[in-house]
Amino acid sequence: PMCSSLFASDLAGGATAPPPTLEDLPDEVVDLVGRFALSNSPRDVLRLRCVCSGVRNKCGSVRELAEARRLRWRVSDDWRWRVSNHGRTITVVGRSADVELWATGGLLPRTGASTWAVRVDHSRSNDGNGLWVGVCDTAARCSWGLFLLSGRMRCASQDADGRLDFGAAPPDGYPSGTYKRVLQSGCLARAGAAGAVVEVTLDHDAGSLSFRVNGGERP
Repeated sequence: PMCSSLFASDLAGGATAPPPTLEDLPDEVVDLVGRFALSNSPRDVLRLRCVCSGVRNKCGSVRELAEARRLRWRVSDDWRWRVSNHGRTITVVGRSADVELWATGGLLPRTGASTWAVRVDHSRSNDGNGLWVGVCDTAARCSWGLFLLSGRMRCASQDADGRLDFGAAPPDGYPSGTYKRVLQSGCLARAGAAGAVVEVTLDHDAGSLSFRVNGGERP
């Protein structure tokens, strides 16, 4: 409606010009639309680029900003995993008998709220066993995540050698939450883990962590 009032013009015979499309707008206007979308949701900017090639070209600078805000896996070189898809996909290719795999992304903001999603392409036995998705502290020594097989919280610590300790207390001032029921028991064991999308929201101001799977309601 705003575009119609700004750009519509009367033609001969009283006809009104059709409202312009995004591609018809000046480059600087499309750029402003993209930056407004970026301030609310980087996903909206990435969707905006799919409108057409013209809009995609006009949103080039904003698209680069949105891509820079994507979470990517940050792991050391290790024979046990392979990182691909510009840092967005991690695949386990080997395992060690005494060390569990622990992979992290980049640092999150300290204020506001952060939401991201992880898709499980494949898991052994297709039940999510051995997988948990969540957050960790800055030092990557203590984590809080949703254990996909049981639907419960797991608080796990990692020593300097990469060995996990599920019984260690979290750092001072942090809750544990271990074994707290988050989702229905066996939700992925029954439905299958392959293709499941686990969405995580961390409210930095409230200090709360929530999850949902495959777009379901948050508990």
